[in-house]
Amino acid sequence: MEKFLKQQHVLLTGAAKGIGFSTLEHLLQSGAKVLATDIDEQLLASHSAVLAEQYPGQLRVAKLDLSQPEQVKQRIAQWVTELGEFDHLVSCAGILHLGSLCDMPSEQIEQTFMVNSFGVLAAMQGVAKCMKLRRKGNIVVVGSNAANTPRANMGAYAASKSALHMLVKSMGIELAPLGIRCNLVSPGSTRTEMQLKLWHENYGEEQVIAGDAKQFRLGIPLNKIAEPADIAQSILFLMSDAANHITLHDLRIDGGATLDH
Repeated sequence: MEKFLKQQHVLLTGAAKGIGFSTLEHLLQSGAKVLATDIDEQLLASHSAVLAEQYPGQLRVAKLDLSQPEQVKQRIAQWVTELGEFDHLVSCAGILHLGSLCDMPSEQIEQTFMVNSFGVLAAMQGVAKCMKLRRKGNIVVVGSNAANTPRANMGAYAASKSALHMLVKSMGIELAPLGIRCNLVSPGSTRTEMQLKLWHENYGEEQVIAGDAKQFRLGIPLNKIAEPADIAQSILFLMSDAANHITLHDLRIDGGATLDH
């Protein structure tokens, strides 16, 4: 893989598994120096140990809890002082609570928004502070195709992602005159732990691909679910010079599941 990110400094959230971990692998292959973060620092360190050996000097790991937005901004300011300014932010962290909005406890709804919306916003604010001074930088945030399509028993998640999408685009409007790009990738069903959480004895990959009219879920025209690498590669495209005139964009990666809403 071309090392087009050589010596560039990336802050990555949600790096311990799934899309975040695949993105970490691709970033390191591209030559980036990555501060990889996750709420589960031990899991992240364990999963990335081989990568640390394979890419010496390119990887550092740290704990970051997006449910504490003020702490997020403080941590980023501390890292900038210790490690230098970030050229890129890639936000992959997110949580999913399943259940009817009619019955979901307020605490779960609040936590969903705190992590998926306000925590990511805090990370964007943290890196934007230095990017604005340098008039240079790039932010890529993992949203969801559920942000624009109602989902039964996923209302809190979908709403939090919808809010996130508007936050990213609105910040992108503010930062665009300074040459700073802000974009979204919106995965559909992807082979991750979060996706497997939705599956059960009578509902799995085959049913996801086929769709379910009773649940108001469209199927996947490409007849397959995404792999984490599919999302990671799209993230790296948006970070590259090949995308240097793309900002405020929502790149849908769902095999056509939302029929290009």
